[in-house]
Amino acid sequence: MKIFREGDRGHALAPERGRVEIVYEYRTVELEKSNATVRNVLVGVDLETGEVLTVPAQSTPRLKAARDAKSD
Repeated sequence: MKIFREGDRGHALAPERGRVEIVYEYRTVELEKSNATVRNVLVGVDLETGEVLTVPAQSTPRLKAARDAKSD
């Protein structure tokens, strides 16, 4: 598994725009289905729009824990 750090750059697929450049940043993410809020999680953000497009594998345990805590 590749470990990403804040400021790393890469590419992701954006809806209706195709492949775009992203930068990894720490953000507060709100999970739609569980209504959980996760602060300071590393995500890939579109450089042009600021939209979160990807979540690296290293961030998924925090998101899963927040989702599981909301369902209890």
